[in-house]
Amino acid sequence: MFQDSVNRFVEEFCSREYVREKDIAREYPYEAYDQMVEQGFFGLCVPEEHGGMGADIIFRTILQEGLSRYGFDMGAVYGLTCWGIDTLMHFGTPAQRDHYLPKALNGQLRFSVSMTEPNAGSDLTRIGLKAVDAGDHFVLNGQKVFASAAGARDNVILLAVRTRAAEGKRHDGLTMMLVPNDTPGLELRKMSPLSRHMSGTYECFYSDVRVPKENVLGDLHDGWKVLGAFLVQERIGGAAMYVGNAQTAVDDAVRYATERVQFGQPIGGFQAIKHALAEAATDIEAARLMTYHAAWLHTQGVSALKEAAMAKLFASEAGMRATTTGMQVLGGYAQLPEYDMERYWRDAKQNLVSAGTSEIQKNIIAKAIGL
Repeated sequence: MFQDSVNRFVEEFCSREYVREKDIAREYPYEAYDQMVEQGFFGLCVPEEHGGMGADIIFRTILQEGLSRYGFDMGAVYGLTCWGIDTLMHFGTPAQRDHYLPKALNGQLRFSVSMTEPNAGSDLTRIGLKAVDAGDHFVLNGQKVFASAAGARDNVILLAVRTRAAEGKRHDGLTMMLVPNDTPGLELRKMSPLSRHMSGTYECFYSDVRVPKENVLGDLHDGWKVLGAFLVQERIGGAAMYVGNAQTAVDDAVRYATERVQFGQPIGGFQAIKHALAEAATDIEAARLMTYHAAWLHTQGVSALKEAAMAKLFASEAGMRATTTGMQVLGGYAQLPEYDMERYWRDAKQNLVSAGTSEIQKNIIAKAIGL
């Protein structure tokens, strides 16, 4: 029933035409976001006593798969605010929850996450954005890159900074902070990457930015714990979004193959096309099952670190294969924005890198199996 309601929502408020329009214009989907708020989607996994629905991560997985049907980026803007809400629920002080949570649920603010720096990507222990203790606040100086949706209005950035030099473990000395994106001294420069055209991707320059100490999220110098707490959920959600978009890519390619006539017959009648699309469909079905299995394990209180990494790895790679097949099936038309396949492909290519590269996922899996 929930899946049916999500499908109706997507077709009405996150339609193919809407996503295409926003992607081409490189505009944040504020209208669709507001409708997500109206539906109460941001409170989906928030306990009822805090104004949410109290659902589990399987419901969110269904939602994220659906939201990404016509563009991964649509699911991403939802997922970023959910990351902020989850982090507040588990690490926020009562005062922080009272201040931020109601506003996040009613759409008055949204969240983004900023970790990556020019010299800190896959190795986040190299984060160097400095936060110097200055009494009742910290003073921040440094740079972030590839900060998704950091420039959206009414946005609060979950920011990873270094509050002291590492002592012992390399990730020691990191701290998470809540930083509104209109804080004086913070300059945002929009980048022009291959994908993520709706949410926007930003360079962030911090010049003597003052952040009150009450904006520290979790324990001082122990931000690694906050950073890592929701990576499993992020990977499950990401995998669901890859699956949702890749399924549309396969469906679009199948439809085109039944309509496009060459050499006297629809091209879907040729074995080369049949087998390529059969493999893509099988990939997507396997990725979906892996994703929901990881989500189910999480709801059972079982560690899903390995399974979430596997789902993220396989779903992103399957999405790349499926959209590449789609590009080949549609031929010249695949290059045109109005056929959408090039957008699916662009997003799929980015998905091999974002939220932990395929190589990082393999490292996680290898460690989990004893290597």
